[in-house]
Amino acid sequence: MTSENSPHQSDQKSVIADPDMLHKSLIHSVNSRMAAKGEVVMPCIPSMLEHYMRWLENLFLLLGRPMPVEVQEGLSKLLAQHLEDGFRAERYSEVVFRYEPSEKSTFGVACTIGTRVKSIADEYSKWVETREPPLFGANPDAKVMAIASSLDEPEKSPILDVGAGTGRNTIPLARLGYPVDALEVTPVFASQIREAAEAEKLPVTVIEGDVLDPEVAMQKDKYRLALVVEVISDLRSVEQLRTLLEKICDLVSSGGLLLFNIFLAVDGYEPDVVAREVSQVMICSIFTQPELSTAMDGLPLELISDESVYEYERDRLPAEAWPPVSWFANWVTGRNVFPLEDGQPPIELRWILCRKL
Repeated sequence: MTSENSPHQSDQKSVIADPDMLHKSLIHSVNSRMAAKGEVVMPCIPSMLEHYMRWLENLFLLLGRPMPVEVQEGLSKLLAQHLEDGFRAERYSEVVFRYEPSEKSTFGVACTIGTRVKSIADEYSKWVETREPPLFGANPDAKVMAIASSLDEPEKSPILDVGAGTGRNTIPLARLGYPVDALEVTPVFASQIREAAEAEKLPVTVIEGDVLDPEVAMQKDKYRLALVVEVISDLRSVEQLRTLLEKICDLVSSGGLLLFNIFLAVDGYEPDVVAREVSQVMICSIFTQPELSTAMDGLPLELISDESVYEYERDRLPAEAWPPVSWFANWVTGRNVFPLEDGQPPIELRWILCRKL
């Protein structure tokens, strides 16, 4: 056979025999036959857009499918809209990003993006399904019991427990003779309180609903004590806080008490947009002292005390009851938002006790 009948001889590049170069080409050949598909779930935090985009770009680099610039730009706009929409709808919402091989795609991967909206009731229902009880601890808050004990004649001292949860405070108070109205937005929690109260024939009335809902109406000037425990950490603005405090003021009798806890920033720390959005998603909504003052301005409330939840509960709960649950210490000290190994986060959950004038 002549050279004319032997293709790729006269114009062929030199033969490669270097082991390293050959190995790299083999890897490239194999990679072209590999495929990956998966799902990435991201909390709806709009200010984290840049972080999420870097994460996704690195993911596709790792998969050997670098994302073209035009794809990055389009995805960034789409992701930004989903993050904003989800965050506005519910703090527990998530963006779900899916990817799989596609010969039609410009870089070999087809991507889809969607938003999964979850309410607080959805989130807590998931807790019931996936976590071992007691979800919030077996003992009542030491501060709650201490304040309740200051009321004379329990049977004539009605108490409102806003965001009663599983009844951790409601049931022990009712056992002492206090008539308790338990307001709870999560149906499964409300059912648990109702069943526990009925089993012991306790003076408990369960009201299902959101304290911020105008349709949830209760008797004015009825309560000698109102509890708002682990509720304000779910709020999203000073306006919501103001609405809550106004409503509670209407329900508490003159001379009655309001006890609530709230994540407050330390003096000198002004949380930025990122910190505020992350804190809301982590159920640790941050407020500053000036914001709390604004929310209370003009209301018939006299501040009695402002104390650290961590220190108060640690020092007064029975040793076997501390911490109430495994996550409690990190949560009340702000480490769910700022998981610092050295030093303290610039926020903390505080007990605020007020008297209605």
